[in-house]
Amino acid sequence: MDGRIGRRAALVGAGIAVASLLAGCSGSLRTRRVTAAVLEVEGVDGCELDSSVSGTFQRLLHGRIDLGSDDRDVAFEIYDEAMRAVVTTLHDGDGDDGNITVGGIMGFIGGAEEFTVRGLDPDMPVEDYRLDRVTASTLYARYGLT
Repeated sequence: MDGRIGRRAALVGAGIAVASLLAGCSGSLRTRRVTAAVLEVEGVDGCELDSSVSGTFQRLLHGRIDLGSDDRDVAFEIYDEAMRAVVTTLHDGDGDDGNITVGGIMGFIGGAEEFTVRGLDPDMPVEDYRLDRVTASTLYARYGLT
């Protein structure tokens, strides 16, 4: 029985090591590139993004974009342009960055009000419409990317 516990611990440890590698340097570089692109969008007051890997090894980009307007319509336009910067930067990156989940990136007005990708496309073509299933490539059509 002790051998089984040891093997399970080793498998869990190996899984954690693989997840760390997947979220490691390339994830940090990607996150810095995307954050820099978002901060260039007029009206963005701040951006805090993190990358991680889910328990199913899905690559995630999540965080907050602080929008510099109290007017909800203007703030939504800023959020839309910021998400365009996110998706375009991932699209133009190396590899399969279109498969990165971006549904966890939210826009904030005054630190309280928030927008999600649901507002960008209420009829989003995702089989199970959960924010954790929205990848960058899901938004390609909205931003004229292929």
